[in-house]
Amino acid sequence: MSSVKSEFRHVGIALVMVAALGGVPCAQVAAQPPATDRSEPKERTASGTFVSFKDGTLTIQGKTGPLVYKQIGANYKSFENNENGPGSKLVGTADALGRLALGTVIRVNVEDREISFGLDHRVTGTFESFNEGKLNLLAAEAPPSFVKKPTGNVALTIDPNTPVLVSTAGGDYKFAGLAGTVLKTVKKGEVVTARSEYDPDIIEVIQIGEPNRRMERYVGQSRGTVRGTVVSFKDGVLRIRGKGVTSLAANEYERVIATRIADGVPIVESIDGGEYQPAGAEALKTFKEGTVVTIRKVEGVILEVQIGVPNKK
Repeated sequence: MSSVKSEFRHVGIALVMVAALGGVPCAQVAAQPPATDRSEPKERTASGTFVSFKDGTLTIQGKTGPLVYKQIGANYKSFENNENGPGSKLVGTADALGRLALGTVIRVNVEDREISFGLDHRVTGTFESFNEGKLNLLAAEAPPSFVKKPTGNVALTIDPNTPVLVSTAGGDYKFAGLAGTVLKTVKKGEVVTARSEYDPDIIEVIQIGEPNRRMERYVGQSRGTVRGTVVSFKDGVLRIRGKGVTSLAANEYERVIATRIADGVPIVESIDGGEYQPAGAEALKTFKEGTVVTIRKVEGVILEVQIGVPNKK
C-alpha cells in the first residue's frame, strides 16, 4: 500500500507541474479569486453644500467628502427654503440647480426623490415640548405661494449648549441663554425656529418669537462680514471670536469663527487708529491675540481682511 500511495503522490506532483506549464486548465488546480467590485458608490440620502450641477449630474460636498448624483432632473422635486419664514417654494429642479451659488446648503433625499436647498436650513413651528434633548414642534403653516414643509409633528435633537435667542413683543432678538435651560421655560404654542448654517442635521441656534424687523438669515451667521478678536492664525486658517457686524440682535451671543485665508486675499491694517493701509500676509502672523479683525465677505468669497479699526473723524 505504501508503494501505491507513493505513486499517487508522484502523479499529483506531476499534474501540478504540467498545469503550471499550461497542459492542464488552471480551474483544475485552483479557483480564481473573485473580481474586485469596481462599481460606483450607491447614491444615498445626504446633506452638504452645493458644488456643481452639469449635464444632469449634481455634486455636493458631504460630511465625508464629495457625493455625486447622476441623471437629476424632472425625476426629482426641488424645494427652495423660504428665507423670510416657514415653508418652501416648489421650483423646477434643473433651473434651480443651475443658478445655485457655491456653498449653498442642500439636502438630497434619494428615497423620496426630493431636493431641498437654501442659504441656511430652518424648521419653524409652535412649541410642543422639550425633554431629554428632544425639541418637539408642530410645523407652522406656510404663507401663500409656499409649500408647508415640513408637515405635522417634528422632533429635533438639540445640544443643551445650543444658543437660544428670544424676541419679546416683536422686539429684536436677544441672547437668552443655552437650550438645556431656556427651552424648559418655553410655553406651548410659542413660535420657535431652529436653524443651522451648513449642516441640516445639527441645529446651531434656536429663535423664539417673531421680531418686527426681519433678520438677515440668522443671528451669528458667518456668511457675511464678521468682526471679532483674534484667537489664532495657523496653517492659513484665521480664527476669531466674533459676531456679525450688521446683526440686528442686541447682546448677540459670541462664537469662534474659522476662516481659511487664501493667498492673494487683500489684507489692510490700521495702526494706532490711522487709515487702513495695505499689509502683506505676514501681518496675519504677527498681530497679537485679542486684536480686532474684520473679515469682509459675501457668501464664501472673502473680499478683504482688515486688522484694527480706524478712529472715526
